[in-house]
Amino acid sequence: MLDPKEKRELVSLTRAIVKKIDGCMNVDEDTAHIIEDLCKEQIELPAGTVVVPQDGYYSDVYLVESGWAIRSRYMPNGTRQIVNAVVPGDFMAFNAVLFNRSDFELKCKTDVCAYRISSDALSRALGRNAALSALLFWINGQEESMLTERIVSLGRRTAKERAAHVICELVARIEMISGAGTQIHTIPLSQDEIADILGISVVHTNKTLQALHREHIISFRNTKLTILDRAQLEREAGFENGYLHFTRRDDWRTNTKVA
Repeated sequence: MLDPKEKRELVSLTRAIVKKIDGCMNVDEDTAHIIEDLCKEQIELPAGTVVVPQDGYYSDVYLVESGWAIRSRYMPNGTRQIVNAVVPGDFMAFNAVLFNRSDFELKCKTDVCAYRISSDALSRALGRNAALSALLFWINGQEESMLTERIVSLGRRTAKERAAHVICELVARIEMISGAGTQIHTIPLSQDEIADILGISVVHTNKTLQALHREHIISFRNTKLTILDRAQLEREAGFENGYLHFTRRDDWRTNTKVA
């Protein structure tokens, strides 16, 4: 296993992805070099940039260094369901490795700094290195688990439980990168966008957040989220973070390669 100094020297791409990967399994030297080679082009995407339009064609894959994006599905009547938020350490348009067209719009919510990776180059790298394949499949599997929880929320949780669960999940993902220990987080989402995540009206969303505020569980104003009672927030949500799969896999032999 590489010590922190070696990781910083070998993997110049992003602290976010190293922390995220390290939460799953060890990173060997070969894998670190491959990731470094893939992430040579850093780009800036202004807020509002549509990275991939709904029903548009994929091109490249992006690894987010900083900033937020949202993945949405628009209905024929103009309504929108936000499927997920992209935070630092996440991939955008990862499905470009497998598919040609996107079912979702992927749009930058804030200014985003990201590494642009050729989907063909990433496909070749996955074929060369089993450890890299395992790491990226873990990341993709984690996203699938989050989508499963979103389905459960939309189908079975109350509005208050949905809101609490989404907040718990976002905080857990942020803390995976930045570390735990703070009550205040920046969540750059409007109430309209939170409503489109929860699948309820903006009025209902406002009332739900106000209820959590009155009960001294959270305060959410102008993108600043303050967690006043984390234990109660997690009880309200019925939140168990096991589905995020942050457990380290030390049993994976990272020096194994595909011939």
